[in-house]
Amino acid sequence: MGPSFVIEKLEFRRGEVWQVRYFKGLVTFLVGHSGAGKSTALEALLYPLGLTTATIMPEVAACAQIRLTFRVAGTRWQATRSPANPKARVSLKNLDDDTEHSLPVKSTKAGEVTAGAFVQDLLGLPRAARGTTRLELDTYYNTVLALRQHTIAFAFLGGGKDEERILALEAILGLWNPDLAGLEKNAAETTSRFTKAKAELASYKKLRDRGSVADPDRLRADLEQKQREHTAAAEAWQRADAALKAAIGEHGRLVAMHKEADADRRKAGKKATAAHEKLHGATAEHARAEGALGELLEPPAEDCSRCGQALPEREPGRCRQCGQLCPDAADQRERKIAAARAKSERLRLKLQSLRDALTSASAAAGRAEEAVAAALKARDAYDQDSLQPARAAAQQAEKTAHGLSRDVARLKQWLDSFTYLTDQQKVVDIAKTAMEDAKAARDAALTAHEVRRKELIARWTEFFLIRLQQINPDVETAHINPADFTTRVKERDQPDKAFSESSVAGSPKVVTNVAMLLALRDLGRTEATVHVPPLLIVDSPLADLGAVDQATGLRLIDTLIDVAGDPSADGYGCQVIAATNDPLPRAYPGVRDISVDTDNRFFDHAPRTDY
Repeated sequence: MGPSFVIEKLEFRRGEVWQVRYFKGLVTFLVGHSGAGKSTALEALLYPLGLTTATIMPEVAACAQIRLTFRVAGTRWQATRSPANPKARVSLKNLDDDTEHSLPVKSTKAGEVTAGAFVQDLLGLPRAARGTTRLELDTYYNTVLALRQHTIAFAFLGGGKDEERILALEAILGLWNPDLAGLEKNAAETTSRFTKAKAELASYKKLRDRGSVADPDRLRADLEQKQREHTAAAEAWQRADAALKAAIGEHGRLVAMHKEADADRRKAGKKATAAHEKLHGATAEHARAEGALGELLEPPAEDCSRCGQALPEREPGRCRQCGQLCPDAADQRERKIAAARAKSERLRLKLQSLRDALTSASAAAGRAEEAVAAALKARDAYDQDSLQPARAAAQQAEKTAHGLSRDVARLKQWLDSFTYLTDQQKVVDIAKTAMEDAKAARDAALTAHEVRRKELIARWTEFFLIRLQQINPDVETAHINPADFTTRVKERDQPDKAFSESSVAGSPKVVTNVAMLLALRDLGRTEATVHVPPLLIVDSPLADLGAVDQATGLRLIDTLIDVAGDPSADGYGCQVIAATNDPLPRAYPGVRDISVDTDNRFFDHAPRTDY
């Protein structure tokens, strides 16, 4: 059994107020109808430890912080997490020695320890890996720590990927053996060396049978021919490499030309835009000057400032309103008209100049666009027609030269040593011995491993059957597959069925999942190599079960309570935290139930603390 893992309380802060829910004792049931918030509470329960797959409901996300106080092997810990932060960190504090660790939920650099990895090590859960499958705290949570509401009655042990489930159970059972993986690798490598040495010997014997090796002159002629071919190939490789370097340089020049043309295009575009804006402003200014000149040439009718009636025409030089002589009025009007005409002409000339500038700038922008297009086309055409063929030719020339180099080296070896056959046979024999020794070591370890695996699964199957019959007396036989840990269960008057073949009605799948995990904890109490944490979270084991088969539901409750009363090696029982739709049928000693409903939710109506 793994080290004891006991949850004491879950706290959450809204604003500046902390609220708390206590989990006193080893068995706690959250009781309430669907929608009362039971799953929200259970999903958030281990979330502060750094889980990434927990479903965070709005009630949880609204909390400024969530804090879990728990004990591992008697040491008290406190984990605090801010749920809404995408770069969240978890503060893990040892309450016994006051040391604290601030760890990220997700690592951002190589070698960085995450909060989940820290807790995983704390619980003694191996960081096993096979291929691309790596076990993290979330994998164990979804496989052996929790049965979630959306999978408990439909999916086998959480419903994750088969390779993750198998590796997680192997790690929990102590069947994951990194040394065995090393033996497998060594066997494969020694087999590869033996195959290569044997192929070299076969090639030599083939030449010997043709008479090439037996005749030194023939062998020397072959060597000289291969050397000439290698020299020619090396020279071809050098020429191809030089051509490739030249092509790369030319391609770089074309790239630079395109960049320069593109910069000129942007500059020309900016100039054209600026010229257009200036022309627009000058056009408006010229229009205003023309309007002012028109008003002076044809002044609008004037009205009397006293009565508002239209003023009569007067003789030149007289005021139109009072009729008296105004000797300077005509001169002033002529001067204004002359000034307005001069301004209008000046603006007209300016406007024409700006039109010419805009035409020139637009033409330059067009030429720049054409230059960019031409440079881009030239760059891409050169890449396709010259650079890529040059690169392919250089790669092929290099491959040919290296191949001929190996041929030359082999022929030299044969020519220099007429004892090659004997020497190579020794190499083959040594490689064969190494291969056979590696395979023997692997097979011996594998045989011992398979024997241990079958024995352990047989013990697990015994506990599995006991727990199944404790919940459902109609079960006659049960079997756990040693390879992939899938199950077959036979009830009275029915054929044996795999998990996927079981009916959802009456919740036999729920019973199978719960019995598997309870039996795993029973096995952990008798087998020192089994490191399953003595904590089990079960979401709604009695959802729709009490209405279908009340007796089975009551036995399921009794079984969950029973496993909690059996202590682990370090003296702690298995803590069970479960959610049910139906109230507990009676009071159980040492069992605490927390009633929740829409008017008394787990989060919304939790008691407040003093700090």
